[in-house]
Amino acid sequence: MRLESAFVLFLVMTLASCATRDSIDLSSKDFHADAQAGVYSVSVKECELMMERQVVKNNSPIKCNRLKKIVFPYYPLFTETSNTREVNREEHLSSMGVLVVLDIVADEVFSLFNTLYQFQFPLYQVIPIEYFSEREKLKDDINNSYAFDSRLITRGTTWSEHAYGVAIDINPFQNPYFYVGENADALVIPQSAVSQYLNRAKYRPGKATRFGMAEEVVLEFAKHGFVIWGGDWDRPIDYMHFQVGSRAFIDKLTSLPVKRAKAWFHAYVVQMNMCLKTAKTIQGFSDQDLARKFCVEKVTTAFQ
Repeated sequence: MRLESAFVLFLVMTLASCATRDSIDLSSKDFHADAQAGVYSVSVKECELMMERQVVKNNSPIKCNRLKKIVFPYYPLFTETSNTREVNREEHLSSMGVLVVLDIVADEVFSLFNTLYQFQFPLYQVIPIEYFSEREKLKDDINNSYAFDSRLITRGTTWSEHAYGVAIDINPFQNPYFYVGENADALVIPQSAVSQYLNRAKYRPGKATRFGMAEEVVLEFAKHGFVIWGGDWDRPIDYMHFQVGSRAFIDKLTSLPVKRAKAWFHAYVVQMNMCLKTAKTIQGFSDQDLARKFCVEKVTTAFQ
């Protein structure tokens, strides 16, 4: 009996050791979208990985029970020696991506990224952040679109909107974060984007057309409730970043019961789309950027 107990204990410890080692060795190369396109609950196994990788922490404002996994197709953005080239629009190329978001915004996120796929807007890769090893995270050239991560804001001490599952970053290399301090010290994330993407023009004489830039899809994000774009900010300028609204709006959204919060967010999206539809005829805005500015200001104020 003692030998059997000892053997069982040894087996359990061995399996636990293997599981821990597998988790430590896991990298983005091991990721594959193992489900068809759709909206899914986060599984126990997936939650355990998120906790092991500190994507979900003990003090996280949002835990696994409030998260959904979005699986969707996307057109790949290819790079050659860090220079993007146009995806051949005649080729039926697609990859499968996964985003983890707050439950009440999941349906809109799924609809949004299906719309981007129909528009053939390219993404470099879309892998949940927990699949990246610590070594990979130290690299400057990870061009990954993602949503949920229990982290603090860049250069700050408060929770990022990503920690609530209501912010999405797309193509960081094409859409970098740019901060200039009081002493004119500049921070660009990723640093490798400095030579190519601080200039935001898509079409430039003598240069190749560039794709995957956030300006192309700002309006589509707004139509699906992600109305705040970091490219509109003064400091920092965060071209990759989209979120559903102000921190006050997010706090209210996440404090309400799920059913009420989902209905409230749906009303928010409906109001935004109604405003965008009428902005041209009623308000006289012929420019879509002016229409978006007007509607974002109007609707976010109404929903504070």
